[in-house]
Amino acid sequence: MIQTFSRPMKDELVQKIKAYFQSELAQELGNFETEFLLDFLSEHLGPHYYNQAVRDVQKHLAGYLDNLNDKIDELEQPIPE
Repeated sequence: MIQTFSRPMKDELVQKIKAYFQSELAQELGNFETEFLLDFLSEHLGPHYYNQAVRDVQKHLAGYLDNLNDKIDELEQPIPE
């Protein structure tokens, strides 16, 4: 699944990439080349970032559910003997 960006978001990302190449690598890229680079990075690196985010959310939710289960256990009433 290739991530697609809205036109305004893509334009903003293209400008950031161009600025980075200019300031850090002293190399000028045109909009056309930069959009191809963005598409390449999105296709090949995007899934790695996405999958890591999914794993991070899973860990966060697991911790939240553990805490919730502890709170629910605290609500139990003692059974009279």
